[in-house]
Amino acid sequence: MKLRIKITKSAKQTASAERVSSLDDLLLEILLRLPIRSLIRFKCVSKRWLSLITNPRFSILRNPNPNPAVGLFLRCQVFGTKPDYDYIHLGTHSHTNPPFKKLRFTYEPSGIYILQSCNGLLLCRSFLASQSKRKYYVYNPTTKHFSTLPKTCLVTKTSNAVHEMSPAFNPRQSALYKVVCVSKIIRGMSLAFDPASSPHYKVVCIRDSESARDHYEIEVFPSETGHWRAVGDPFLSNVCFRNSVYWNGTIHWISTWEFTILSFNVYQETRGTMPAPAPPPREGGRVGYFGESCGHLHLVAVYEPPGDRFDVHEMKSDCSEWFVKYRVDAKQVFAALPEMRSDWDDFYAFSIFCLVRGKTGQDNDSFLVLQTPGKAIRFNLVDGSFDKICDLEDSQEHGSLRNLEHAFQYVESLCCV
Repeated sequence: MKLRIKITKSAKQTASAERVSSLDDLLLEILLRLPIRSLIRFKCVSKRWLSLITNPRFSILRNPNPNPAVGLFLRCQVFGTKPDYDYIHLGTHSHTNPPFKKLRFTYEPSGIYILQSCNGLLLCRSFLASQSKRKYYVYNPTTKHFSTLPKTCLVTKTSNAVHEMSPAFNPRQSALYKVVCVSKIIRGMSLAFDPASSPHYKVVCIRDSESARDHYEIEVFPSETGHWRAVGDPFLSNVCFRNSVYWNGTIHWISTWEFTILSFNVYQETRGTMPAPAPPPREGGRVGYFGESCGHLHLVAVYEPPGDRFDVHEMKSDCSEWFVKYRVDAKQVFAALPEMRSDWDDFYAFSIFCLVRGKTGQDNDSFLVLQTPGKAIRFNLVDGSFDKICDLEDSQEHGSLRNLEHAFQYVESLCCV
């Protein structure tokens, strides 16, 4: 009588698994098809798996085209406390869990505040700290990794005076250095990151000029060098440097009432201006939104009163001119939401949190995230359909809206910082 022990199949499976794990190309093909949450866990399997998943080439192979946002971080408007953030899931099918409620990746007495979202990375700073004690961070909310930026300082040859230097400065070098007088007043910090072009990021600092009154100066921090340096001459501008948009190798700042756009190319390190869209066809036009999604730059011009009609402009890839991508008539949407109508004038109470493009070749999935009193609405730009995403619980007063400067897109990313 023969006994049959079911070991052969298991042994074959083990041998097959070992064979797969020993072939980098085959293992890579399997890992590329896994969801991002699984990949984060699998980085702990072995040093080899960690090396494959964290390689910059892996991210490009997995996502050769820019990813659309899957969520939105909204800062709760509770003043005088450490910043809290609500998370809005933007998808219609699979749900992504909130990556965080408070930013606690490092200790900050007053909390951590988001300045900008750029292709999966967040630029953050100390919340209530004074300028001299303020710290800046680049944080990946998907992987929970972060880096701390060194303090800015301009250094030139000619003297042996030594002051607060960046880590790249070597005082043992034979050359003589001096520290240039730098204003402590920072007007804006901007993040430039495109994983399809480079695994490295750059941070651009705009500060008051000490050498020219009412002028500004630019400093650039490339992550691959690890130190700040001055770029260009002092300049004048009327844009707001608190909010910036990175697109096509260039950081853009806009004056929302004058349709003025200032640009800084982070690779050529040159300043310029971007052509504004054609003047609105009637008076009362303003910029309702300026942002990037999936490699496209958009500007939404809202016409008032009453504000229920707006054009979505898109910039051509060669940066030559804007064209109207969508013409939106939102009367039907606003009629279904009577709480948007103001009791004392003819305006609608709404704002645009963000515009999210569908993946390459899927324009039908492009939509706006509209903020109305107490609600976030998803509005399809192609067919005009809409539905409520969620309630905004801290909008207690009728007609109250959250500050658009406190809304940041969440793009899942495995990129290292």
